[in-house]
Amino acid sequence: MAIDKLTASKLKLYSQVFKEARERGANESDTVMLLIKMFEDALGYDSLSGEITKEIAIKERYCDFCVKIDGEIKYIIEAKASGNKKLKDKNIEQAENYASRAGINWVLLTNGIEWQLYHLVFAETEGINHDLVFSFNLVDEIENNIDRIATFLRLISKEGILKGELETYISQKKVLSPSSLIKTLFSEPVLTVIRRELNRISEFRLDIEDVFNSIKEVISKDSLMEAGDLCFKKRRKRRQRLPKSENTNLNEKNQFEPQAESETAGCNDTPQPMN
Repeated sequence: MAIDKLTASKLKLYSQVFKEARERGANESDTVMLLIKMFEDALGYDSLSGEITKEIAIKERYCDFCVKIDGEIKYIIEAKASGNKKLKDKNIEQAENYASRAGINWVLLTNGIEWQLYHLVFAETEGINHDLVFSFNLVDEIENNIDRIATFLRLISKEGILKGELETYISQKKVLSPSSLIKTLFSEPVLTVIRRELNRISEFRLDIEDVFNSIKEVISKDSLMEAGDLCFKKRRKRRQRLPKSENTNLNEKNQFEPQAESETAGCNDTPQPMN
């Protein structure tokens, strides 16, 4: 997405602001003030109308600040000092704890330089799972990846939130995830199309199971593991129906035997049930 000059100018300005904050070792309190200023100038929020607030208590503790539109908290921001060279794993655990207690699904973790947005999913049996939605470095990537940065920041901007762009983005990301793509690739309709196309250039007729196993060989193991169990299920072959005239002599002639039951093949390696 190509961005306009005004947006580019603002992002470059705040990239320099946080770079200088890092160099002087700015503490967390100073970083929060700079972030709120950026949320007003570059992301379109109005703190005077309560769209940015620091007074949100979560189980007797206060988050650094949060974005609130029409009285509803859209996401919380867990801020760390710009003087910190790198965000740590324990930082997201802390932010996750805050958000889960408040029943909020979105958490932005940032020190003004590194930006990480997480989507939280609450499950009674599995606890809390957090998925990284986007991550970028405002200082290091500003010259070469400013369009990418602007695209991500738009998702959490006031306009983006009002238009539901963040929800749309996470939905698309799930659909296009390696797990989703691989399960679709190994579905029978897709395998059938691939086999048909391969048969056009093949000197012999390919079996759909061979196509299944060959594709598995060229897909990375990490992607297959993420997709879960996959296997190719052979269809149960139906009994052939003979015309009534022939069917009357079936028992006498013993010309038809039931076909074998379905078998499951290709399940010895990584993945099993094919959806």
